[in-house]
Amino acid sequence: MDWLKKSYGDIDLRLFYTERSTYSWNKCRWDDDSSPEFYRISRQTGKQICYTTEALKNAHTAYLIAIVCLQWADGVSAKTRTLSMGQQGLKNKMANFGFFFETALILCICYLPFMNLIFETRMVAFPHCGVPVWPWVSTLWLYDEMRKLYVRKGRKRQESGQVKLTGWTARNTYY
Repeated sequence: MDWLKKSYGDIDLRLFYTERSTYSWNKCRWDDDSSPEFYRISRQTGKQICYTTEALKNAHTAYLIAIVCLQWADGVSAKTRTLSMGQQGLKNKMANFGFFFETALILCICYLPFMNLIFETRMVAFPHCGVPVWPWVSTLWLYDEMRKLYVRKGRKRQESGQVKLTGWTARNTYY
């Protein structure tokens, strides 16, 4: 079975990997009519998404969104070597444009139907759209803010005007 072909998108994959009957499996959690249809039904196959190769494409798209969210944290963290975000702010207009453009591009790639065909992405449900990655985004950002704080505390200016790195964090993480 080719997991990337649409012709296999409506096959329940659970049937290939065990000897259990089809009645012993749990139902998909998106089976109720209270959730939007694109959470439950694939636009490409017209069948349910749960337990099919379409679920894999949804996972690939959610991972792509997670990468973009982590790039935001990296971009914000890498703006300065020692200044905190509160000190620096978001004054760089080109970086702000880059953040906006990257967000708009990923939303277009994920939610425009013709882009779904080109990139094999899928419209991701909101609970999977960047929400699972926020603990890592906030951890990365907080780590870098704490590192910058310790770098600022570990720098001493000598009488000659030269800056000497005295703290462990300043010596080992100041690039």
